[in-house]
Amino acid sequence: MAAPTAPRKNFITRDHRYVYLGGSFIALLGLSMFYSAPSPYSFIPAQSVFGTALAVICWFFLGVSAMALLVKWAYWKNYDTTVMKRPLIVRVSRYLSYLDAAACALLVLDRFILKLAYVVNTSIHAESNPTDTLSTMVYMTYNQRSLLVTGIWVTVRLALFGTAIAFVLSLLMVFLRIQEPDRRDNDFVKFIKTVANKFARFYIFVIRGTPMMVQSLILYNAVFGLFKRTGMSVSDINRVWPMFLAGLVTVSLNSTAYLAEVLRGGILAIDAGQMEAARSLGMTHWQAMRKVVFPQAIKNSIPAIGNEFIINIKDSSVLCVLGVSDLMFMTRSVAGIYYKGTECYLIAAIVYLFLTYLSSLLLKAITKKLDSSDANTENGKKSKTVDLGLPSSN
Repeated sequence: MAAPTAPRKNFITRDHRYVYLGGSFIALLGLSMFYSAPSPYSFIPAQSVFGTALAVICWFFLGVSAMALLVKWAYWKNYDTTVMKRPLIVRVSRYLSYLDAAACALLVLDRFILKLAYVVNTSIHAESNPTDTLSTMVYMTYNQRSLLVTGIWVTVRLALFGTAIAFVLSLLMVFLRIQEPDRRDNDFVKFIKTVANKFARFYIFVIRGTPMMVQSLILYNAVFGLFKRTGMSVSDINRVWPMFLAGLVTVSLNSTAYLAEVLRGGILAIDAGQMEAARSLGMTHWQAMRKVVFPQAIKNSIPAIGNEFIINIKDSSVLCVLGVSDLMFMTRSVAGIYYKGTECYLIAAIVYLFLTYLSSLLLKAITKKLDSSDANTENGKKSKTVDLGLPSSN
């Protein structure tokens, strides 16, 4: 019988290897906050006793870290035998690092978070555009929030619907891409398979080899020209062929090429023996692909499909050249109102970063859920096997 393993200590109760290094960075952060100017919301005034005590804690930890570094240099080969590695000293240094982190947290709260809250509050209630960068960003974001929210909503819809449509189209495209003539096929079937394979290869080559911006301009102007030849007016064409639809078609067709290659890689990763087993059971090639290969390939490709959605959130910004009211177009509109380009584009960068980060968390949760369901299924199969192998109690 195996000996029981000791319970693993959590982060708070266990000793850390890089306590001095990490604590030094925390202490430097706290000191940088202490020597910055307080805001009207601060509860630690400048040169106060409480603030000085917090700074002393940070300086003291830096001193201890410097002493540990000197001992490390002096006793490089046998540092583990020095006084700095004694259990009591290690435990005391850990407790001191927690005190250092608490002091830094209070200083960050007072000098950064409360100052940020003060800047936000004053910028929102300002009657004119402030001069400093942060206040300007807050002021423009608050006063033009309707434009920015509209741009965010359009960007999310373009990425979400574009990826969903591209996924459906990529299933067809990858089916054409994997068609290979077989000796059992007649000449007509061989010709159809060859044409389908060449068409898929050509489509993927062209789409992946040209920028989405160029594709959007070609697509919009080509379709607009076709409608123009029918005698329709510009207003009628804009109702039939709006900017959003043109952008959605561009994103969908562009993502189709990339997702087709993703799914093709997922199909090639499936063991060839599964296709042979399905064919041996009497399935046709299409039935084996639809019921055996495709489901596994799609499941294996979910992380890559999610990454394509994240890419579409960012790459949809090029559609502003068409006049699509996405986040980038609205940001340029706000920049034109206030003549503040740098601040407006910083706002757009922060929003794009937030959207991609949120999408990454969602993708990670979905992937983790799928992995856990696979593990539960596998454990269930193993338990059933064990139960079947147990001898009867009779």
